[in-house]
Amino acid sequence: VTKMVEMTLLHGLFEMSATSFTDLGSVSLFVMGNIDTANYVAERALKMQEMLQSDAGKVKTFLNLNLFVFPHVKPLPSLSKPFLEGYQSGMRTGDKDISMWCLFFNITVLYIIG
Repeated sequence: VTKMVEMTLLHGLFEMSATSFTDLGSVSLFVMGNIDTANYVAERALKMQEMLQSDAGKVKTFLNLNLFVFPHVKPLPSLSKPFLEGYQSGMRTGDKDISMWCLFFNITVLYIIG
């Protein structure tokens, strides 16, 4: 995780930059227990994904953010749309296994919120 973040900081954005920052946010939440840092890193990962304007890696970024980090800082109903967007992005790029996880968690969120 840290090697890919270091590569991004040294060489600039590449297709998996946002995903690596997402992983860093998850690690800071689960290992360090720092919700504020995890949320900050996650928001930066979203900005990176927007700057890249590429679907490559988007499904992994959206799945990790909305499954591990954002449920701790955002209302549950706000997670449904990003899961669906991740699903659509993954299906466009052929990343079907992670797309199906996004679809599953989208349906799960919708079920939980009623």
